[in-house]
Amino acid sequence: MRGMVYPRRSLVLVTGVPGAGKSTLLRRLFGIRGNEERTVLTADGVRVIDSLQSRHQLGPLLGRVPYPLWRWVVHVLHLARMAAALRGGPVVAHECGTRGPVRVLLALLCRLRRYEMHVLMIDATPQEARKGQNARGRRVTERSHKTHSRRWRRLRAAARRGPAAFAPGARSLLAFDRHRVRELAWICFVPGVMEALSPGKGEERAG
Repeated sequence: MRGMVYPRRSLVLVTGVPGAGKSTLLRRLFGIRGNEERTVLTADGVRVIDSLQSRHQLGPLLGRVPYPLWRWVVHVLHLARMAAALRGGPVVAHECGTRGPVRVLLALLCRLRRYEMHVLMIDATPQEARKGQNARGRRVTERSHKTHSRRWRRLRAAARRGPAAFAPGARSLLAFDRHRVRELAWICFVPGVMEALSPGKGEERAG
C-alpha cells in the first residue's frame, strides 16, 4: 500500500488539465460520488471539494443558460467553497492549477488561515486529457484545451525548481503521470510534520 501523510492543517490541491483524472482520483480515494452539490465531509474530517459540486449546485438555477456563459460563476463559487473550507481541518480540492492568479490567491488564503499548501500534479499528455474528457462526457473547447495545455507545460517546467514555483509558500509538490497516479492508494492527515510513506519511483518531488 502506498500513500501520503500530511499535517491536518493542510490544503492539498489535486491539479491537472481538464481530463487529467482529478475527479477520478478524488472519487477513488475519498469515496465521493461525483453528483454532490456541496463540499463532502468524510468520516475522518476531511473536506473534499470538486469543482463539479459548484456546477451541480448552480445547474438548477442556470442550467437553461449555455454553460460557457456561467462557467465563471462556477469558478467563483468553487474558490469561495475552498476559502470557506479552511477552518482548521484538512482540505483536499480539485483545481486545474493553470491560472496563476488563482494559485496566488489560494497561497494567500493558506497564509492567512495558517494552512500548509501541498500539491499533487497529474501530468497528462494532451491526448490523454482529451481521452479523459471524452470518457467523462464533458469536453472543453479546442481553444480552451490548447490554452490549458500550453500553460500546464510552462507550469510543469517551472515546478521542477520547487514547490514555491507553483505558488508562493507551497510546502511540497508531487507529480504523477496518469499511470502512476493509480498507484496512490490513500491520503491521510495527522498532527505534525508531513511524511511521505512508500514513495514510488513513478513519483517525482520537485525541489
